[in-house]
Amino acid sequence: MPRPDQALPDYTVRVSARARRVRLVITPADGLVVVVPKGFPASRVPEVVREHVPWIERTLERTAERRAHLAGISQAPVPETIDLPGIGVRWRIELKRGEAVGVRGTLRDETLTLTGDVDDTEVCRAAMRRAVGRVARERLPLMLGSAEAETGWSATKVSVRRQRSRWGSCTSKHAISLNESLVFLPQHLVRYVMVHELAHTRRLDHSPAFWALVQGHETAWRDHRRELREAWRHVPAWAEVPRGIA
Repeated sequence: MPRPDQALPDYTVRVSARARRVRLVITPADGLVVVVPKGFPASRVPEVVREHVPWIERTLERTAERRAHLAGISQAPVPETIDLPGIGVRWRIELKRGEAVGVRGTLRDETLTLTGDVDDTEVCRAAMRRAVGRVARERLPLMLGSAEAETGWSATKVSVRRQRSRWGSCTSKHAISLNESLVFLPQHLVRYVMVHELAHTRRLDHSPAFWALVQGHETAWRDHRRELREAWRHVPAWAEVPRGIA
């Protein structure tokens, strides 16, 4: 049990109108965030944090490497290439200075040309993220369609979004959402995520019956599941979006 006088870890507080209880959320990008319902007394937040210090310290230790990975983004230059193994392509980056405010990305023949204020590296990164998002929204649903044809399972709706913590999700109405950063992962992991989410159209739990469904199409699912826990290593720091940046 932490001592009353023990220093608390750094945290930020976020008030949520939808929250019904206090939640502690730790992400590599944001660190420890205490999500509280509207009207929750601010004076009680330190008490809540103190009660969970052992869990907080363990979780922060597990995410330390990724936090360091993200911390280096401000010093990193614009890369010369972008590798997207999930869809089997590599783009060459070409910088072209222009008078226009901001940076526009144009993809042609595997070359992504960034035009505009290319001395602003963060604006360049934002243009690169937009380009990755466009190709992800185009290609990932097609890949999911191939998995649907193979498994015989289908989604009612497919969306591709920039997500912070999940590679994919499936709702009770069989709508599947895919993380656009899947394009940075090896193709066998992309396929595993898709089979996994499609299996949820048959079972929404993670029961033995669910894993039996996955096993029918991904015999190495246990290996893939373990590998996916560290799959963030495949995503370059510039592709991670700091809160408040588009």
